[in-house]
Amino acid sequence: MNSLGKKILDLMGGENNIIKLTYCATRLRPTFKSYDLVKVDEIKKLDGVVGVVDDKNRFQIIIGTNVESIYNQIIDNSNINSEKKVDILIEDDLKLEESKQGILDRFISFVVSVFRPLLPLFAGSGLIRGFTILAIELGILERGSTTDIILTSAATSVFSILSILVAMSTAKQLKCSMPIAAAIMAAVSMPGFLNLMNGNPGTVVSLFGLPVTVFEYSGQVIPPILLVFVQSKIENKLKKVLPSSLHLVAIPTILIITMIPLLTVVIGPVGNYISIGIAKFVEVITSWNNIITGAIVGGIWNILIMFGVHWAPNTTVIIPQISTTGSSSLIAYGATANFGMAGAAFAIFLKSKDKKLKNFSVSSIMSVFLSGIVEPAIYGLGVPFKTPLIAGCLGAAMGGAFMGAFNVVGYAFVFGGLTTIPAFAGPTLWAYCVGLAIAFFGGMILTLLLGWKEENKVKGEIDE
Repeated sequence: MNSLGKKILDLMGGENNIIKLTYCATRLRPTFKSYDLVKVDEIKKLDGVVGVVDDKNRFQIIIGTNVESIYNQIIDNSNINSEKKVDILIEDDLKLEESKQGILDRFISFVVSVFRPLLPLFAGSGLIRGFTILAIELGILERGSTTDIILTSAATSVFSILSILVAMSTAKQLKCSMPIAAAIMAAVSMPGFLNLMNGNPGTVVSLFGLPVTVFEYSGQVIPPILLVFVQSKIENKLKKVLPSSLHLVAIPTILIITMIPLLTVVIGPVGNYISIGIAKFVEVITSWNNIITGAIVGGIWNILIMFGVHWAPNTTVIIPQISTTGSSSLIAYGATANFGMAGAAFAIFLKSKDKKLKNFSVSSIMSVFLSGIVEPAIYGLGVPFKTPLIAGCLGAAMGGAFMGAFNVVGYAFVFGGLTTIPAFAGPTLWAYCVGLAIAFFGGMILTLLLGWKEENKVKGEIDE
């Protein structure tokens, strides 16, 4: 193959230099044996590469919405990520490389890997829910009708089994049994277990004489991650000490009979209290002053994206918030960041005389509008020129402040774009749309006022 994937693979030092390769919505995330073999500057210049996060402990190649295609090009034509390669040939290399990473880097990389398979499900169910709400608001659909009930069930089903999905995805990443993880997490989602609450979450019952605090776990993400982490340790130990002839029956039996008490007595309550603590913290911050909160979240969100750390609040705050309460203001505030950068890109399109730069600006805007992906604008325009990034952040802060003033919320986890507006359908939809417009035009006007120096161009696809 002579594809972009092949070129990237060669410039990363070849498949023998890659311990593992993952990807998220827009980025390739390789782990290297030797960073010194990676030709960073040449990767940046490749057509189709938006940018590179150049950190020896967290290297990311920003591709855009077609990242999965590039990932598959690399995987299909190499032995990277094969079970034999990861589990046997390079186990020591992987441990060595991970030991060099900071705790935050390793946490974010792990979280991205766990939630990446679930993102299309969140987006699809979110849009269905948004269109259903919009149809009710417009009088097209009757609230409480069978159609409403069925569509709402289809849209919200993901959150009723979210803890099971997270457990399965975590098990896949930690290379332990996905069905066992799902079965254990499903046990605390059964009607019989939930009935023990008698309508009072936190009710204490007894298991073998041990105190069990009963909570609703179906929409949570922290307890299943903690559960599977412990499961993986026990499961791997059992595989080593038990004869292989006993694995089929003994391992599932031992895991279920030990993990259920651990989950209900220790892991579940600890994870639940962590979730409650995070939720209370967010509630205090957002209720203190929505205008300031909206401005701060909108203003810093592109910076979080730039460093790849936005998944921490996404997975620990926003997704659990939507799954438990049905809405989140933070998802709305964060969307302004996309439109602030889109406005900055539009300013460059209007004023620049460089044809390739204008074309790149248009593609960056379309990436935001159609798919809610802002990385091309950040890395292709914001980082090289600096002032558009500043202007985009300020525009987003203005849009976020406006949304905060009118208590705007979103009802699904989606990326902020024109196509995902239905996910915000409700009483504050108008304020959401106005907030996006403020962010867009704010980013555009401030970019025109601040200006930029086109000699700062560093992107290969713009310069060449």
